[in-house]
Amino acid sequence: MRQFLISALLLSLLAGCSTLHIGPHHIDVQQGNALDQENVARLKTGLNRSQVRFLLGTPLIVDPFRTDRWDYVYLYYKAGRLTEQKHITLIFEGDTLARIEGDLPEPAAQPATEPEPHPASVPAAMPAPAATASAEEPVARPAAVATQPAQAPTAPAWVAAAPVVAPAAQAQAARAEPAPEPSASATSIVPPLPSPKEAPAYVDPRPVPELSLKSETDVSQIKPDAVPPFPEPHAATASDDPVLKSVHAWADAWMQRDSAAYFAAYDAGFVPEGGSRAAWEARKRKMLSGTGNIEVKIDSPSVKRTGEGTATVNFKQYYRSGTYHDAVVKQLRMLERDGRWVIVEEKVLSTLKDGQP
Repeated sequence: MRQFLISALLLSLLAGCSTLHIGPHHIDVQQGNALDQENVARLKTGLNRSQVRFLLGTPLIVDPFRTDRWDYVYLYYKAGRLTEQKHITLIFEGDTLARIEGDLPEPAAQPATEPEPHPASVPAAMPAPAATASAEEPVARPAAVATQPAQAPTAPAWVAAAPVVAPAAQAQAARAEPAPEPSASATSIVPPLPSPKEAPAYVDPRPVPELSLKSETDVSQIKPDAVPPFPEPHAATASDDPVLKSVHAWADAWMQRDSAAYFAAYDAGFVPEGGSRAAWEARKRKMLSGTGNIEVKIDSPSVKRTGEGTATVNFKQYYRSGTYHDAVVKQLRMLERDGRWVIVEEKVLSTLKDGQP
């Protein structure tokens, strides 16, 4: 009997433990763009990129080789499990939104309008019974009863002694004299402590804001991003330096999307910064195979001969395309190969702001 009780106790304990879930605790995680349904519903074709960014924020995914597509993604994990997922894709044509795809909110159903009932014909008003009765049978009127004027009640002596003030005068006096404000001791449970006599005046330590900005609520007031114009280059003197000619030929091939001439400006041993030559060349080929205008300007170039057949060129480079623009200070290290100057090293020294490093 004792063994049977022990076995039954063990079985009950195992059955109770089987319902427990032992494991790590998972917190709730939100990732991506928090897509507000009201702002998503305000999306429409024809908006510019700044207006879309005002409504939805910066997109989570932007393909650097296909800047006409923006992807907004939102993921919500509840206790480690994916419970909500939204994805919206926006396609642009230039700076204008052309197509919207993905998880869009359903349009609100409009209530069906019921036909208005036609007004029924109103029957003619029936004559009042009293009027009919008066017309058929005269009613005897009782004789007029002599009425005596009612005597006003006698007012007390203290009322008669008080001066009589007209209602208009009372209203004017109420407007002229404002009601006294209740003191702090009358409204507070604990009266305030008196301030010291020689205490300095209170000065707010927080700085006074210079300008208070009011957030825009009308998306139509958001203007597109302004692309600054290229600064006028300095007057360059005519030079027959073959190094500068090679640099300008490299920039011209870049602007004309001539991939053969562009890659011919680089030496076979050229290695880009932070990557392999194959990945860099694939990225550049994809960029050059696109459409649209590219502008590259070389300003203030300086050539320094570092040895026999080697030179270093420093210049300001201004780049602008349909979707991107920048201004940097660039340095090219060049070698002379078979009568041609080619690039063996390319690096960005600094960025320019308003034309200044």
